[in-house]
Amino acid sequence: MNHKDLEMDRQGDYIINKGSYRLCPLCNADNASLKPSAYSKDQWIIKKCKRCKLVYMENPPAYEDLEEIYAWEKTSSKVAEEKVKKESALRRGVRVLEHYKDRLIRRDKLIDIVNKYFPPGPVIDVGCGGGQVMSRLDKKYTPFGIEVSRQLSDNARKIAESRGGRVFCGNALLGLDTFEKDFFAAAIMSAYFEHEAAPREVLKKILHVLKPRAPLVIKVPNYGCLNRTVTQKKWCGFRYPDHVNYWTPKTLKQIITYTGFEIVRFNIWDRFPTSDNMWLIARNPH
Repeated sequence: MNHKDLEMDRQGDYIINKGSYRLCPLCNADNASLKPSAYSKDQWIIKKCKRCKLVYMENPPAYEDLEEIYAWEKTSSKVAEEKVKKESALRRGVRVLEHYKDRLIRRDKLIDIVNKYFPPGPVIDVGCGGGQVMSRLDKKYTPFGIEVSRQLSDNARKIAESRGGRVFCGNALLGLDTFEKDFFAAAIMSAYFEHEAAPREVLKKILHVLKPRAPLVIKVPNYGCLNRTVTQKKWCGFRYPDHVNYWTPKTLKQIITYTGFEIVRFNIWDRFPTSDNMWLIARNPH
């Protein structure tokens, strides 16, 4: 699939207002005739696009349901319990080793990237949760956030406002509209892009509010990783119903470049085959 293919089916921005059928969020292909993937669960239908090969949830919940019914703080403990039950002994051992390795070398990859690539100024954290990332940012950054969960956004708001920023409670499409063009020095989307029902539209809005040459860092589960291939339905990256996009290195690169960003870094260490997550650094090229 190339950019020409993507343009062929574009009929305006597709935005989810209700939990219902959606076209492929990457190329707008209609996959209604395809059978649901084996990774579908309960009423949540997973499809693999016949054209661009993106794996996505065809009937994601409405944004307003993510604010309350499926809010992270209400579902995370249940998901964690299910994950422990399904996790293989090998995977559990690897996870424990990774935990102690990170503690030993005190590595915080996200903050390392921020300090290396982000200039001082206002930073937008899309899907900021309770403000965990904000609280770790250096004082040279003014934190702003967007969070769909009411409870988590209240926590993040206290952190942001104490440093001169603010937090918008609601979906990213509406939140980004509250900022003027070229306002932000940088943007963060950590553990967010897998949740977004309208990813192309959000990226275009982020591009609008970023200053020229301003960076964007994305951390997202890697559907193409070896662990998902081996563990299949037991893969830790599956989360129903709030993980609505399952990105691979190829599809992530496609949506980033299609929406107008320039990729700064996406090397083998950022998308290592044995890692469940991948990192990408892009920027506004204008």
